[in-house]
Amino acid sequence: MAQYAQIVEIVAPSQALPGERVDVTVRIKNTYSAAIGVMAVGVPEYSGVPGGEYINGLNPQQATANIDAGVTYSFSGYFYMPDKAATIHAYSYWYGADSAWHFDDDKTKPVSLATLTPQISEFKIADFTRV
Repeated sequence: MAQYAQIVEIVAPSQALPGERVDVTVRIKNTYSAAIGVMAVGVPEYSGVPGGEYINGLNPQQATANIDAGVTYSFSGYFYMPDKAATIHAYSYWYGADSAWHFDDDKTKPVSLATLTPQISEFKIADFTRV
């Protein structure tokens, strides 16, 4: 359970094609009684992911905001779908009076690998009469 920066939800598609851009929004609520600094971090997790890879726009020290008490703020980013299923792992941090970021909450959301399926045409030749 989050102390001050609760991740309310991760908004992202449930599936994506390989190479497709996957837009991600992490919604974080300030549960503290006053405004605080909040940071969101997002990581795409999948087999073979290079270490230290972050979701574009949700890098440490990049996705920060001062959020008023009780307000939910949306942080957005994106990544490109690998050739396998991935999990979005989001983390929240709050900024303390000690001038340090403190880990507070985390949440995950799976993104399945979509596949293209060929479509069969319903084309029919209509009856005709000779003129």
